[in-house]
Amino acid sequence: MGDVLWTEPLVRTLAARNKKVVLFTQFKELFKNYPLPNVSVREIPPGWHRAILKGLNLLSDNQTYHKLDGIYEASPKMHMLHAYQQYFSLPVTNEYPVIYLDEQEKKPVEGLPADYVVLHLDPNARLNYRRIFGVDWEEVVSYIQSKNLSVVLTGHDALPLKGAGVFNGSLRQLMQLIYNSRFFIGVDSGPAHIAASLKKPALIFFGSVNPLFRHFPELFQGFFLQQPCEYAGCYHEVISGKGQTCRLVGDEGIPKCSLHTTEYVKEHIDLLQKKYLKQ
Repeated sequence: MGDVLWTEPLVRTLAARNKKVVLFTQFKELFKNYPLPNVSVREIPPGWHRAILKGLNLLSDNQTYHKLDGIYEASPKMHMLHAYQQYFSLPVTNEYPVIYLDEQEKKPVEGLPADYVVLHLDPNARLNYRRIFGVDWEEVVSYIQSKNLSVVLTGHDALPLKGAGVFNGSLRQLMQLIYNSRFFIGVDSGPAHIAASLKKPALIFFGSVNPLFRHFPELFQGFFLQQPCEYAGCYHEVISGKGQTCRLVGDEGIPKCSLHTTEYVKEHIDLLQKKYLKQ
C-alpha cells in the first residue's frame, strides 16, 4: 500500500505531460477524490489484458505501458519516489504524496473520543527487522492515557491491549481515523506513510531500513525510532524485496536495530508532544 501511495507525485507529474494517465492498482481507494480529470485509476487487469498492453509497446515507438513492480527495489540506496522518477527520467523532487479527503472524511470519526492516538504495531510481521521488540505496550498505552489521550489500535493482526480500542474499517476510514488523531505511532508501513502524507505528527519505528530512503526529514513531523547497529541500513545492501537477513541473529532472532525499551518510547512521546503538539 505504501509503495502505491508513493506513486502519487509521479502520477501528478505524468498527468501534466500526457493527455491521459491510467494507473492499475489493487489500492484504488488511495486515489479516491483525485482532482485531475485525465487520470484514471483502475483495478489491475487480467493477464491477457496486460499481455496486449506489453505487445502495444513493441509496436509503438514510445513505451506506454510500464510495470512499476521492483523499480525501487532495483535501486535500494535511493528514496523510492526518486527511483520512480529516475525510471521515467523526471526531475527528482522531495515531496510527500497528496491524499484528497472529502469534507465528510475530514470530520471526526463517530463513536471515538475527541483526542486519541493511532497505534499500528504489526506484531506478526514476517520479517523480524520489521517488528518492535522490548516494549511493554500496555505500559505505553497507560502512559498515553495519563496525558488524557485515548489509544486506537489498527492493523489486520492487531493484538488486544488493555485500555486500547481496536479499529477495523476500510482504507478510507483508516485515513479518516489518522487524519483526526492527535498523533501516530507505528512501524514503517502503509499507515505510517499515510500519516506522514497527511502531515500528522508521528513516531515511526525502523529496523534495518534507512528512513532517509522512505521519508523526507525536512518535511516530516516527528521522529524515526531506530537503535544503533554496526550494520545499520543493511536492508539496502541487496537488491531484493525481502532485504538483508540480519547478520547478527539471522531471520529468527531479535535484531539490535529493532530492540527498544518502554522508556525510550515514552521519552519520544514526550518529545513529540513538546515539539509538534499544542499542550
